[in-house]
Amino acid sequence: MKTLEKLVVKDAYLSVDEKPAVVSLTDAFSQIIYDFAHHAELRGIFVVDHKNRFVGVITRTDLLDWARVKLGAIFQKPLTNIDQTIRFANLIQAESVSDVVRPETKEVAVFANDSLALALRRMIESDSIILPVIDEAQHIIGNLTLSELLDRVLVEG
Repeated sequence: MKTLEKLVVKDAYLSVDEKPAVVSLTDAFSQIIYDFAHHAELRGIFVVDHKNRFVGVITRTDLLDWARVKLGAIFQKPLTNIDQTIRFANLIQAESVSDVVRPETKEVAVFANDSLALALRRMIESDSIILPVIDEAQHIIGNLTLSELLDRVLVEG
């Protein structure tokens, strides 16, 4: 049985037919809310800059944070983390994707030749079940889901 270290991303992710959900930094955040509301299968939306380079992910957790702020649920439990307080303050004014995407989510991307072990670590660290697969120019060429990763491991088992 091959280990996760020997299996690579390109053997697991689907790069054909279904394109990942991608938006620009300048797109309206209201469109993201609409997309998540009307497409239950979305696990994350990838964000690109004006040169189509990957810059981050907006996840359902980001939407939950937005809902907490906009729908008044923020006060149900006290805020004790300064970073979270700043994040929520920014979400109150969010108009574009750039107001919402967290810069640290850029680190979740994987390359096609990265090991599935690295991909799984990135999923765990970012609490995400979908990762963008990028090329050397930082362009998105597909996405890897936890389901695809697990399926590949089971096939090799």
